[in-house]
Amino acid sequence: MPRRRHTALAFCAALAACGGGGDNPGPASSLAGLYEGSGGSNRASEFLILDDGRYYLVYGMNSTSAAPVGGVIVGDGSASGNAFASSNAHDFNLQSNTLLTGTLSSSVAPKASASTALVRSDGTGATFTGTFNGASDADASLSALAGTYGGEIAGSGGTDASVLTVDASGVLAGATSGSCSYAGLALPHGSGNVFDISFTFRTGCANAGSTLRGHAILSGTVLFAVTVSGDLGTVALFSGLKL
Repeated sequence: MPRRRHTALAFCAALAACGGGGDNPGPASSLAGLYEGSGGSNRASEFLILDDGRYYLVYGMNSTSAAPVGGVIVGDGSASGNAFASSNAHDFNLQSNTLLTGTLSSSVAPKASASTALVRSDGTGATFTGTFNGASDADASLSALAGTYGGEIAGSGGTDASVLTVDASGVLAGATSGSCSYAGLALPHGSGNVFDISFTFRTGCANAGSTLRGHAILSGTVLFAVTVSGDLGTVALFSGLKL
């Protein structure tokens, strides 16, 4: 991964409640899981749907891999049958330093595939297709997560090379190529191979003194962690390869 991408990132979003998915929208637990896409004309993606309807769609810079990260779409949705829909999609493009809201809809074949469309507020759109990662259906394991990851962390102050270490109890310790260090905790989520995480940023960080919370997944040996502030106004994303 590159040592640094000189991108000034302004992560500002107000994430609202669930979007509708039909006449009788139901819980998202039936569609929960990780759907991964690569190749073809779409950007590579990691689309995580949680049991409560929160979702993260991390997309790469090209169709080969979702890391290095090109951006992330965050929001809340609901399910109606095999349809997942969100009216509060927030697309943080980390390459162009832009944020656009919009809607997201996905046709999901549970534990098989997902075909997802984003329509932004400016009229532009993007599509993503992915297949179910069977490992995302397993119980989260701190022993599997433990290790050292080398990659980058993107926040309001830019994107920096970063190393993140996770110990066997889930304690996180991170440092960037600059003067920023951060710490936190990872705990297994209630269902699926997902971790509830927190990052607390120390002196020298753009978000110094703040604690951001979110979720993390392992895709093979690549860790993706997306965290947000309590008021959902700030996002920080770590992506890195297990060393």
